[in-house]
This record gives sequence, C-alpha cells and structure tokens, in this order.
Amino acid sequence: MVKRLIVIVFALGALNVLANAAALSPFAHDAAGGAVLEFYPATAVRFNAQGRDLVSVTVKETPPASDARGPIDLALIADCRLRQLAASPVAEVAKDGTPPTAVVGFKTSDLKSPPKGMYQRFVTALCDGELLGVQGLPAKSGWKHFLESPLRGLYFASGGVRTIGKYRAASVRLYEFGGTQLADGRHVDARDAVWVIDCERKLGAVAFERAFAREGDHNQTVQSIGDERAFADPSIVEVDKLTFGQAAVGSMQARFGDALCVMNPDLQ
Repeated sequence: MVKRLIVIVFALGALNVLANAAALSPFAHDAAGGAVLEFYPATAVRFNAQGRDLVSVTVKETPPASDARGPIDLALIADCRLRQLAASPVAEVAKDGTPPTAVVGFKTSDLKSPPKGMYQRFVTALCDGELLGVQGLPAKSGWKHFLESPLRGLYFASGGVRTIGKYRAASVRLYEFGGTQLADGRHVDARDAVWVIDCERKLGAVAFERAFAREGDHNQTVQSIGDERAFADPSIVEVDKLTFGQAAVGSMQARFGDALCVMNPDLQ
C-alpha cells in the first residue's frame, strides 16, 4: 500500500532512521489480524511550508510477509484543506525520544490526492482529529477512529462512553467498506449502534442498532432495532433486558470491549 503510495507520490530512498520511540497505535489490520498500518501519536505536528499549513505524522506500514522490504517508517504529510498527501523520510529522532518537528526532502509539489482506501481514510482521520491519542488537532466530526480491517472500520462517538455499574456502554459506527446487503437484498453502508460490555464476564450486547445507506450527503435508514434515544445517551440503557454473547476472539468488537473495560483514557 505504501509501495503504491510511493509510486504515486515519489520514489523514496532507503529509510534507515527509526521512528519516535513512543508506543505505536494501530490504524488498520489485515484479514488475519496482523497490523498493516500503525502510527506514532506523539509525532503528529503542524508545520508550515511555502505558505501552506500542513500536518505530519510518523507511521509504520507492515507489508505482506511475501514482500522483501519489511516494515517501513515514513512521515506522512497532509494538506488538510486540499486533502492531499505526501510521504517523506522522517527527520532524525533525538536520543531522548522527542518527536520530530520537521521532515526532510519534502516539497509541497509532492502533495497529491491519496490512493483510495486505507490512506484516504487515514488522511480524513488525521485531518478531522479522529486519530486516537493524537493531541492538538481539532476534532471536527465528533467521531474517533478505533480500528479497521479490509472489510470494516470501527469508530466511536467522542465523549459517548458511559459506565453503568460493571458495564461499559458506547455509541459506535461500523462502516462497511464496499457496502453489504441485508437478507432481503437492501444495501447497507454503515451501522450506528450502542454496544454494551459486561466487563466481569467479558460479554457484549447490542442495545440499539440502525443500518443505513448513503444517499448523496445524507444517511437513509434501512433498518433499526432498539431505542434510538440510547445513541445520544447510552446511560439510559436497561442492561438487565439485554442478551449478552461472546465476541469472536481478536475481532474489532472484542478489542473494543477490552479497551473499554480497562478504561483506556483515549476512549473517554
């Protein structure tokens, strides 16, 4: 994927500078659950080049095992106004782990529209302040990106997590990349839902779900179950009326539930 990006943007030389030592956060994984694209939250910085306000963040892409290149560390540079992207070697990282504040070998002419798919979504998440753990970039959409796979992307409503005794409840949005169909053939692009996690038993339940299709700039409801009011205020959920079950091991639902139950500060 970054290989494709490099071809579109410009050919990069070998990168032998390590990214910032801060912890990586996952953005996307493959069908087997392996990390495909990760980013270093502490490296997200604003800077100005030739009069353009830009954002840079250091990422690590892990190509398929068959790719001899191995993992690659790059600074992705975005013009959020034009939604353009470029890749550049990262500046050398200080020994104390201070995030880089500039990139090298970058020209504004390198900025291009990102490839459709994962990198296009990454630019949106970066520019709309949706990346988990990234500070200082304004939140615009009200959503936070949690994780995605080749088929789906999971977001949660910023500030929409509630504690109900031993339970955690959150308003989430599950995007279906490429769309999907209900049993009756109706098309669905995404689902808004309220997920409730029993943190003692490690079980989950759905308190509300609305499947919708995109119609221009609007969401057209296709199917809805449960009390829609819970989406705005998950604390009203009556947990004793829910049916709980086990999420598939390693699934986005299971990983999100684990993050909720350890009270991950980024989810609050």
